[in-house]
Amino acid sequence: MHRWQKQQLRLLLSGFLLSFCLFITLGSWLHPAQAQINQATVTEVLDGNQVFIQGRQAQVNSTAGAGQQVSTGSSRAGLRFNNGAAGRLRPNTSLVIGQCIQIQQGGIVASGPTNACAGSVRAATRGTTFLMEIDEDGTYDCKVLEGSVAMTPIDPQNPDQFSHHSEFILEEGKKVSISKDGEIGQPEAITLEDIQSILTGNFFSGFTEQLPGSGNLQRALQQLFPGIPLPNLGLPNLGIPSLPIPRIPRFPL
Repeated sequence: MHRWQKQQLRLLLSGFLLSFCLFITLGSWLHPAQAQINQATVTEVLDGNQVFIQGRQAQVNSTAGAGQQVSTGSSRAGLRFNNGAAGRLRPNTSLVIGQCIQIQQGGIVASGPTNACAGSVRAATRGTTFLMEIDEDGTYDCKVLEGSVAMTPIDPQNPDQFSHHSEFILEEGKKVSISKDGEIGQPEAITLEDIQSILTGNFFSGFTEQLPGSGNLQRALQQLFPGIPLPNLGLPNLGIPSLPIPRIPRFPL
């Protein structure tokens, strides 16, 4: 083999390896199923101290591992997951930590690469802030505040096995109800009343820890509902600090 042929072969191999690495990287970014969650850390506890991990009282910085249950009584809790995502739990919520967070009762608002399983449906985020709640009659409500959510029917006994071919995309500013049997209803627009109730309710009021992508959430809500006040988003204070004015020394005449 001539020298120039060897050089061409090396270039071809290098290009193949580079393309393969880019494919893997983009694939893990585009497919939310790659978001591996195996640990949650309690970041905030509000309205008392009724936050539990495996039935034992938890506090700020307590951690729950894969397969462990996090629950709230009359309190609310903020969680940070090991992959950089975050969630907030309303009162009377219980969920199990894992690659697909199993929501057993109550509700959660999640932001970042998070997969949430409720009954026979899997909700996989795509750089999203969304809300998932279980109603008293056993139906599930999902609201997408920013981004989009891929919803896929699953076997509740084996939630990690699913097919992307049957997924349904719930877009930003939309909500949907899901029956106990996993039947996805007709998407509807989130109303102004919905948003006002969410922003002043259990998922935002009183929390101080910033959610991932809070800036995107703010822009999305302002675009959906121009002029709406956006309290309690946990956004950093971007005000410009005032600078001290130097005093000019006075000299005797």
